[in-house]
Amino acid sequence: MDDIREIDFQRRIISDEGYEPFKIVFYYNGKNVLFGFNAHGETGFSQYGLDIVAAGVSTLIINTINSLRLLTNEPVEAEIKRNYAKCILPNLRNNKLSKEAHILLKSLKMGIESIQENYGEKYVLIEELREENKGSIFNIFKLP
Repeated sequence: MDDIREIDFQRRIISDEGYEPFKIVFYYNGKNVLFGFNAHGETGFSQYGLDIVAAGVSTLIINTINSLRLLTNEPVEAEIKRNYAKCILPNLRNNKLSKEAHILLKSLKMGIESIQENYGEKYVLIEELREENKGSIFNIFKLP
């Protein structure tokens, strides 16, 4: 009986016009180098515990953060909570390139894009933010 109520609840969320899908924002520095991301929300694809889209997205994000910490020498600023994750690599932001870290972040982006292509923007939204270097001040703006 609880499963039926949970499925009905999920259906109401998905059909609600105010529902916002899972969103991941990738951050790029002024030299177009990916240096981090911020992810939040729920996919709403299926009920909690059976949501394959959420499971795929979560696995990619957590694996990327763990790989950055364990397989690179990069300092990693990361926070993971239920329905939220943030990861910034300060060295990449400042143009100190680490090939391994850069590849791991690009791999995450490719994986999220693949999930979005297969399941649609209804469940997964991807955005990119780029920094524009003007003197010593960084301005972040959203790309169309």
